[in-house]
Amino acid sequence: MSVKNKEHIVQKFRMPGNDQEFSARTRDAFIRKLQSEQFDILVIGGGITGAGVLRDAALRGFHTALIEKDDFAAGTSSKSSKLIHGGIRYLQHMEFSLVHEALLERKTLMEIAPHLVHPIEVLFPVYKGSAVPAWMVKIGMLLYDGLSFSKRIGLHRIIPLGKNDKPEPMLLKKGLEKLFMYWDSRADDTRLVMATVQSAAENGALACNYIKAIDVLFEDGQVVGVKAMDSVTGKKFNIRAHRVANATGPWSDPVRKLLLKDKKQRLKTTKGVHIIVKRADLNVQRAMILSVVKDNRPVFVIPWRNFVILGTTDTYFDGDPDWVDIGTDDVDYLLEAYNHYFPKAKLTRQHILSAYSGLRPLTFEEGKSEGQITREYQIFEGPAHFFNIIGGKLTTYRTMAKELVDRIALSLDESYGILARNSQCTTDQVPLTGGDFDDYGQFVKDWTGLLCGTYHLDADVAQNLIESYGSKLPVVLSFLGSTERGMEKIIKNLPYLWGEVDYCCAHEMTIALDDFMMRRTHLFSLDYDQSWAVHKDVADYMAKILDWDKSEIKAQIARYKTKVEMVQAFKKE
Repeated sequence: MSVKNKEHIVQKFRMPGNDQEFSARTRDAFIRKLQSEQFDILVIGGGITGAGVLRDAALRGFHTALIEKDDFAAGTSSKSSKLIHGGIRYLQHMEFSLVHEALLERKTLMEIAPHLVHPIEVLFPVYKGSAVPAWMVKIGMLLYDGLSFSKRIGLHRIIPLGKNDKPEPMLLKKGLEKLFMYWDSRADDTRLVMATVQSAAENGALACNYIKAIDVLFEDGQVVGVKAMDSVTGKKFNIRAHRVANATGPWSDPVRKLLLKDKKQRLKTTKGVHIIVKRADLNVQRAMILSVVKDNRPVFVIPWRNFVILGTTDTYFDGDPDWVDIGTDDVDYLLEAYNHYFPKAKLTRQHILSAYSGLRPLTFEEGKSEGQITREYQIFEGPAHFFNIIGGKLTTYRTMAKELVDRIALSLDESYGILARNSQCTTDQVPLTGGDFDDYGQFVKDWTGLLCGTYHLDADVAQNLIESYGSKLPVVLSFLGSTERGMEKIIKNLPYLWGEVDYCCAHEMTIALDDFMMRRTHLFSLDYDQSWAVHKDVADYMAKILDWDKSEIKAQIARYKTKVEMVQAFKKE
């Protein structure tokens, strides 16, 4: 069947949506506007918090822009445990309001982005001599169910341990007393950030990657904008805004120090290292939360497609947030912990496809250990018109953004009489880009049949396209069908297609090789050699789209090589 004839089938499944371009060309136009227009709110930071603030402000009608010194989600927001969860372990520290808020947000995110946020079963095994006994876990489970109120996605239960039951065959059975099961959710964190940024842009916001704030603009003792630099061209320019929001996560203190010469410590960053293995090497069906024997720290097991994410560590970090190392001690700590609970797996460094390390931007609390520091967030203004948001977690990014925009909106009204077109936050009601469905289950059924049956794509490819792009799939499919190799896999054992390069450059502001390899797809993290075998081919492909010359191709490959070497360092020690 020809591509033209297939397009008639695609039309039948087409969903209402915005096909707005969001590309390098869009970025150039945005930069011109950044230099010439006055904004109500300028957001610094393109992780999930900044993206959430941008979208909320845009939906309310504020003239809003965002700048990010690297790529969207390049920091902490691409290095999470991929969980949207209430945080059952926080109940030990009596943080009931935090858990309650997160549980409500868990369901909200499932509603506005059902293609990205999926319910999962989580096992909580209790062994003889566990630091948290079974009766305490039972109370925690009841609280977890109760604190979710009407937004509950399922009730906990106890998995029988009889001779005829085989709950997770690889899990250690010796000393196992109780096996609880409860519900939470998982998400593709990078895709969640991108959908949030796209949604903001579709509602009138400006968003640019690779733009760094290098100074602030002051008038009469008040911040009136920032001086910025385009990392692509090196050009410096001013951006004027009534209010500036510092939403840079682990970079919050360094940004305040750079821009404001403010050396006060507000953050205590901790490093979280994760490793990824194949499910063939660790055959688990459900997610799990386990307690490390040596220090009673909680770690997760998160199955995802043909892979398993294992982590995380939690150690203080006071180095450069742009270069968070993955030490052999971090990796060996995780391997020892998981080999205790899965002794038959006999995991070694050679089983690890990749590892990633990120920083938690925790609020500074004197005298508290890593695990005791709250995951609550703080918002403060200082100096005048310069707002800061620190702390928090992936799950609660939307409510964090809401509170910050509420405060900025009040400030704008009091100072200038600037009122939002929409006085109330609506981010819990408006679907994210790609999340506009009448029936997501039916969408999955219809599109799986179309992609596998009509287009003869593999099941893993169909699943990835559906879960990555959601209701934007008709637009994506038009790109896949517009080039000769569009529906071919980039690498044989992973579900990413050449046509996605075209789409991501046109609609996801992909302007660097590692943007595509590390964040628009997971080619980097799901291949043992970080897809090094195809990186040159991808660079050449992108060069034709983005007009790179030979020197730029060389620079892009060198940048990618640096990141590959950082991730692979622990394998060579």
